Amino acid sequence: MPLSQLSPSQKRKPSPKDVDTYDLIVLGSGIAGLAAARLATKDNKSVLVVDKGRHLGGRVSTRRKNGFLFNHGAQFVTAKGNKFAALLADARKAGRLKDWRIDPAKTVQIGTPSMRDLPQFMARGLEIRQQIEVTRVAHIGPNIGFFGDAGLIACGRQAIVSAPAPQSARLLTNVYPDLAATAELTSYDPCWTIMLGLEVNIGPVGLSQEQFFPLRNELAGISLAVPEPMRFAYKPGLITPTPAALTIQASGRWSQQYRDEDRQTVIARLCAIWEKISGQPLPPIIDANAHRWLYAKVTKVANENAPRHSDDKKMAIAGDWLTGPRVEQAFDSGTAAYLGLC
Repeated sequence: MPLSQLSPSQKRKPSPKDVDTYDLIVLGSGIAGLAAARLATKDNKSVLVVDKGRHLGGRVSTRRKNGFLFNHGAQFVTAKGNKFAALLADARKAGRLKDWRIDPAKTVQIGTPSMRDLPQFMARGLEIRQQIEVTRVAHIGPNIGFFGDAGLIACGRQAIVSAPAPQSARLLTNVYPDLAATAELTSYDPCWTIMLGLEVNIGPVGLSQEQFFPLRNELAGISLAVPEPMRFAYKPGLITPTPAALTIQASGRWSQQYRDEDRQTVIARLCAIWEKISGQPLPPIIDANAHRWLYAKVTKVANENAPRHSDDKKMAIAGDWLTGPRVEQAFDSGTAAYLGLC
């Protein structure tokens, strides 16, 4: 319908009276945001999670294409603390995690059938609105309003912003400048990731899953190259090769050097590096894609004494940029963000 045919009530942007007010609004559906939202929900608070992406989980992410599955963000999780270990145990009982031996001395946890199954498990029972980009945060009376291009999205009595540090700083600079300043203390390395759907499985070519994972060469550019366990069909004595998905992630140094390169060039460069390091040609490639994570690995976390909660106890910040790059550290930051508002 043309704008000229809309009634005055249809033309106006939402006002505080038109939107719901929640006890807590969490910006970001990554591990930090979901951890905070879960705790608040357990305390019987009304919670809304808002995220601009199509899928939840942040960098604990999965992509499916043409029958291939790629865990193109975090490849696995481990737990050192009791709280995250308890979450992983619950996810295992629900069939969302399983063991993965990446070398003879190390076993980690991986989502099943995909890494995204862990954040999906964490999101059970939460109200989440996706593909909504928040462009502004402002006080509306005693509450905090989250705004997008179309106007007010929702109001919260309290809020947690768990977006990457540069985005958090941008949103908070006018309303909570001390928290924005904390976000500005951090830095990241980008990460180019390529996803290759192969015509035949790489296992029979000569590398077992346990041998394959540690294939690393920071100077040449590869920090991680791993066949996806769910698609990896290699078994001793396997006669018929089967298709396989291969994820190759470049090091931070390499990704920074080629940060603005086009995707096809990145795919070609990393394939050539892989073949040089492994000493083996890649099988025929059925499908190839590349993804650039701008905020992939935290290289500098915020000073531990920098503010993480506002003085009025209305706003908190969360994210791995406050604690460290491991998935568990993102979880811990979300937990701390919520508890600091209580």
